Amino acid sequence: MLAENLLPDGRLRFDHLGVLVPDLAHGRQLLSSVLGVSCWTVEFEDPVNDVFVQFGRCPGGMCYETVAPRSALSPVRNALKRRVNIFNHVAYRVASLVGHAACLRAAGFGAIADPVPAVAYDNRPIQFFANADGWLVELIEAPEHRHVYIAELPSAGVFSFGGHDVEQRQRL
Repeated sequence: MLAENLLPDGRLRFDHLGVLVPDLAHGRQLLSSVLGVSCWTVEFEDPVNDVFVQFGRCPGGMCYETVAPRSALSPVRNALKRRVNIFNHVAYRVASLVGHAACLRAAGFGAIADPVPAVAYDNRPIQFFANADGWLVELIEAPEHRHVYIAELPSAGVFSFGGHDVEQRQRL
């Protein structure tokens, strides 16, 4: 099936490649040393999805989302324990979650769960889909969202933009 058949409004936009990590500090160190990821967003604690996430960009412009378990019940903990699906998902921003979900279903993907809000996207809905080949796709209903990368992050902790000057961040 051609991509244009899957994208009714042509607004499917690549957002990130999701990577599972045991903790965000480990993910930053690994992606920085192996892939040259040097620009990072703040860390996000997402109680709804039971994960911590952080986005990083490599010199080539690729965006990675590091996803770490928030609790023992986190949906990513089992994959990490079994060492499967570490390169976990590909994510796209869409104008209509419902419209693109229908296209994915028509292409043989099934929804893993109902849409839920995501802290990293201003509580806009996200939804995950999988197919029989093991592909995992995340749709994010936030077509104009841009990650805010900060030049230098503190060495530890979750923080907000409240204590940072506008000049210290870069919107891409």
